[in-house]
Amino acid sequence: MTLLETERLLFRPHEPADRDAYCAMEQDPEVRRYVGGAPRTREAAEAKFQGALQPLSHRLRLWATILKANGAYIGRCGVYPHVEVDSIIPGEGVLAFYLARPYWGQGLATEAGAAFVRFGFNELGLHKIVATVQEGNRASIRVLEKLGFHLVRVEPGFRTFHHFALPRPDLSVTPNHASLLSPPSGQEQ
Repeated sequence: MTLLETERLLFRPHEPADRDAYCAMEQDPEVRRYVGGAPRTREAAEAKFQGALQPLSHRLRLWATILKANGAYIGRCGVYPHVEVDSIIPGEGVLAFYLARPYWGQGLATEAGAAFVRFGFNELGLHKIVATVQEGNRASIRVLEKLGFHLVRVEPGFRTFHHFALPRPDLSVTPNHASLLSPPSGQEQ
């Protein structure tokens, strides 16, 4: 089952065959640098992967991200529930894009992010999508800025985090961001 497709990517549920590529990302210190801070052991990565294999009860989650050109598993992307103080915030989702290092710098995170912003607003009916980025992760901040997200607060600490938000596009999109939130010509939403 394919949930969503872009020009170069498709998004589907995780499958057992994704295990090694998933675990390699979780063990890569550069991938984990801004997401948890430290690489996971293989055992911890496999335990986390088991959660990704859980049956789908809704579409608000992270999806296996596949490069269409060669069918390679390159990460996980999506919009998942926004939780604060152990409570889900209705109508809000969190955008995330985790890609394996060989696929950085190719515009794939922006492509995935734009697809999931459209999906979150148009298919899931969200009224706001948020994202959190650890300080120093300029690449992810640039992606969010391209997608029209704005900084709402900085949370200082041992690991400082920048919190971004994007209200529903029909309420806030400027002409500069409208093209990223619209599917390319000839592509269905």
